Amino acid sequence: MPRPPGEVHSIKINDNDCLEYEVIGNGPPLIMLHGFLANRFTFSRQLESFAKHYRLILLNFRGCSGSSYAVPPDYGVGTSDLEDLSAVLEAENLASVNLFAHSSGGATAFALARNSPTRVDRVVLLEPTLIQLMPPAAYRKISAEYDAIIAIGEARGGAACLREAVTLAGGNAWAQLDQKKQEEVLLAMAGSAPFVSPHFRSLCELKVTEEDVRNFQAPLLLLYGDTSFWFQEIIADKFRENRPDLMLKTVQNAGHNVHRDQADTVNTETIDFLTK
Repeated sequence: MPRPPGEVHSIKINDNDCLEYEVIGNGPPLIMLHGFLANRFTFSRQLESFAKHYRLILLNFRGCSGSSYAVPPDYGVGTSDLEDLSAVLEAENLASVNLFAHSSGGATAFALARNSPTRVDRVVLLEPTLIQLMPPAAYRKISAEYDAIIAIGEARGGAACLREAVTLAGGNAWAQLDQKKQEEVLLAMAGSAPFVSPHFRSLCELKVTEEDVRNFQAPLLLLYGDTSFWFQEIIADKFRENRPDLMLKTVQNAGHNVHRDQADTVNTETIDFLTK
């Protein structure tokens, strides 16, 4: 499938840091936000379908190729990532946008829509890592998993921390790669290693409440895979309990990377939702 042509932009966030993003297609703006340890190319299976209807703006968050690798003092999905997203909206002179966001990118998208509802038209969240929505026991369990990864980084360094994070996030797909391929992937991602510990901390620290879900103003489509991480269904249930009017769908035969595992389903559901 040919990749639609795009134009890559880079904006300065401050004197030392820059942020890269790509613009593809024409029409209403659709911001696409990747998850941690990914980049804008994770959405390759959405581009042809979406670019027929929308002007796609695909960010590379810090720690990704083309954007800065320095970890800012206030790094987090609801702090620096949110500020960087706002900087792109300003650079593109966008008063309001649609959002299509995966994993931790979904946490940033939720924060923008919650904090600045007039800037957001419609939102599609794919497996958002809104950890604080979970009940206390589940929150403690996932926090312990993240703390274990952070402890490895403190004891053995960033490379070991990165390996542990990729192993957790990659699941069966990662386990099926041979050792040589795993080492190649880890080498390519080495620049992201300093972000691992602060990223997992920020996921646990992002304040998200059930009241936030009840008061969420933008029309929302939530998609999650039926074979994803144990906590994703718990997060989805919190949306279902607090806002039964929201569109929430389980995608069959899909894991955490639902947009790649079942691209056709995700693309169809998204276009149908955004064009209503």
